[in-house]
Amino acid sequence: MNRDWPLTGRQLLVRCGIEFWLPLGLLGVGFWLISQVWTERYLQGADRAIAPLTLTPNTAVQDHGLLSARAVLNSDLPFTRVEVIVVKPVPRTLQFLLPLDTPSEIEAELGNRLKVSPDLIRRLMRYENASPAPDAP
Repeated sequence: MNRDWPLTGRQLLVRCGIEFWLPLGLLGVGFWLISQVWTERYLQGADRAIAPLTLTPNTAVQDHGLLSARAVLNSDLPFTRVEVIVVKPVPRTLQFLLPLDTPSEIEAELGNRLKVSPDLIRRLMRYENASPAPDAP
């Protein structure tokens, strides 16, 4: 007759191998819970730290319907090519060839032609220097 039959709790754990596997499983669950709490805390905290981006449109520019202006200056040519993008009443691009070469003269002339202040043109204007084409050999 087997004398080990009424097994105690400790003997049952040893015989089934649970004595090793139970603490290992509990340790894994503990790491999972700690990492879950840590992740929730730091990832949700990042959302509160970032301020939302707000864009305020320039109402003075919108009232006149001007979006942008670009002037290409070329020292080899006697004129400046200017492109103005207008969005009112219909989106379109206006192109001008002005016999001027200084920014203040260009801004004054564009302001006169578009019936807006030169200061408004100055805020929108982007200037580019056109490089002359290299001489062919």
